[in-house]
Amino acid sequence: MKILYSICLLAACAGTAVAAEVQHDHGAMMHSQSKLWTQLPLLKPRMKGQDIASRSVSILPQNIAAAAIEAWSNDLHDANGHRQLSMEMGGAPLDKPATGGFQMLTAREVQGDTVRVASTVHYFGERGGKNPTAMFDQVKHELEIVPQPYPREHSRYRANEDWQFAVRFKGQPLAGHKVVLETSNGSRAEFMTDAAGVANVHVPDDFNTETVQSKAGSHGMRRGADFVLAVSHADGGQQYLTAFNSSYGEDAYSNRSLTMGLGFMLLGMLGAAPLLRKRQAAAKNEEPSNA
Repeated sequence: MKILYSICLLAACAGTAVAAEVQHDHGAMMHSQSKLWTQLPLLKPRMKGQDIASRSVSILPQNIAAAAIEAWSNDLHDANGHRQLSMEMGGAPLDKPATGGFQMLTAREVQGDTVRVASTVHYFGERGGKNPTAMFDQVKHELEIVPQPYPREHSRYRANEDWQFAVRFKGQPLAGHKVVLETSNGSRAEFMTDAAGVANVHVPDDFNTETVQSKAGSHGMRRGADFVLAVSHADGGQQYLTAFNSSYGEDAYSNRSLTMGLGFMLLGMLGAAPLLRKRQAAAKNEEPSNA
């Protein structure tokens, strides 16, 4: 019996070890897949700190080899508005200007005759941030794709919305150029720039319905995902690729239709309650007279 018990115990331990290994491999694969939702260059912010006072931001390049990250402030009169952020192990620390506001961030990689640029926008929420339009108008690299406009303050990109992005090369608009959209939810779409070099981009509603419904009761929080827009262009024997990435949320009305319907139903029931009570009272008054 002792021998049989020992054999069973060894088998159970082996099975547990195999299951743990499979689970670990599956988790590693899923983690790897989550990182590989796009091969386009990205700039991702990494937040540290428990509260606003201690919070710091680092910018991490992905799919691009960059020695530094350039930052532009929305305050064009700031002497330190255009600066280089040095790379560290955890990314490039982003200093917070005194005026706060919007910061345009770019990373550049040159390999032979190929130039690749990643760009994004980070917003510091202090008051005093200026309109970022002039910041976007500044020419920073040969090929650029910039928001026109960028969501302001408490707004953001959302599913089922249309947003415009300007594409330019050496400061001049690029008409009839393809703009590729990819999202971390798995969507891919293509858009064309018009005669003014502007592409009208539709943000897809690609959130999983079941997951959205399960999240609907989590303190009213809405989920978010990432997207990247990219444009390529060849000129003078050089191949250019530029990408702009940001995040987007669920459709602002995704869960409101059901809530509004229930609200109207409740209001209807409340409005009908006095009428029902009057009918019941009238019915009771009629009973004695009929008797």
